[in-house]
Amino acid sequence: MSLATQPPAKRLPESRATALSIQILTRLFADRPRTFVVRLWDGTLIPSAEPPEFTLVLNHAGALRRMFLPPTELALGEAFLRRDFDVEGNLEAAFGLRESILGKVTTGRDRLALARMLAALPRATGASQPLRQAALRGQRHSLSRDRAAIAHHYDVGNDFFRLWLDRRLVYSCAYFETPDQTLDAAQEAKLDLICRKLRLRTGERLLDIGCGWGALVMHAAERYGVTAVGVTLSQPQAEYAQQAVEAAGLGDRFAVGKDVSLHE
Repeated sequence: MSLATQPPAKRLPESRATALSIQILTRLFADRPRTFVVRLWDGTLIPSAEPPEFTLVLNHAGALRRMFLPPTELALGEAFLRRDFDVEGNLEAAFGLRESILGKVTTGRDRLALARMLAALPRATGASQPLRQAALRGQRHSLSRDRAAIAHHYDVGNDFFRLWLDRRLVYSCAYFETPDQTLDAAQEAKLDLICRKLRLRTGERLLDIGCGWGALVMHAAERYGVTAVGVTLSQPQAEYAQQAVEAAGLGDRFAVGKDVSLHE
């Protein structure tokens, strides 16, 4: 049963924003059964066609506008960070929303039609939380601008990243060979997979530009006997990696640095 053929919500206020939000949701989910409930900011409930896995909560009248204008992963992610919307229940099941919705706006005509409807919604109000934006100036991808971007994102303290990364602070997807594998083991498996794909041999040299906290170059030096150099624009990352090098006794085969000879 699609949203268009489901029973009407229990109460539908005569609010234009409410009616338009329901119309947008109908358009986005009309061709497949929904397994989640939608609760609007005014308490309006839109039931699911199947037993609900979670509830999508729109926290203000401009929530959908912030979520899908433009219809990109970035807009949706930032809307969640701003608390324009929330998910109550199975957060993992809600990840499918991205593919389901963004997959419907692949053509220019679809984007234009959706953009017109979203633009008619109110702009975000004080209900949403502001994000701290990076103050970037200068030519795009110049060394100074990239340094500012890296500092904004990474120089927030290594303790923050320790809260949710593995023990090596690997900042990319892990490789889970089995469902019950730990994050630490899966990240080690990913590092080893990269080294095998590179066909690293003892005595070779490896340069990792954007090495983060140095996990790959350390793994390569330790397990494959290469001489490794890592480069990062983040001072905390460079300091952490250098300390890890000294603690592992790899100072003769692994170096990491923040400042490199690049031209603006």
